[in-house]
Amino acid sequence: MHLQLTGFLPEPNTDDSLKFERVLQGDLVVDSLEIMDWKSLDEAGGWETEITPDQAKLFAKLLDEPTIVDLSLFIGCVA
Repeated sequence: MHLQLTGFLPEPNTDDSLKFERVLQGDLVVDSLEIMDWKSLDEAGGWETEITPDQAKLFAKLLDEPTIVDLSLFIGCVA
């Protein structure tokens, strides 16, 4: 299992196409769990969780993707 980060243009934009997608594996999973304040992948559940603006800034720095802070971001655990 790993984490996946996805990003979309924020509402009320009518373009609902995927603008960002990144599979998080290895050390990125450990860092992502810390950002989300999760102890394990089990806490991610089987759904996507919306990322707060503060968490988005941390993910932008972690992934060296500064433009993702302008997106509505979600993170979820996938097999």
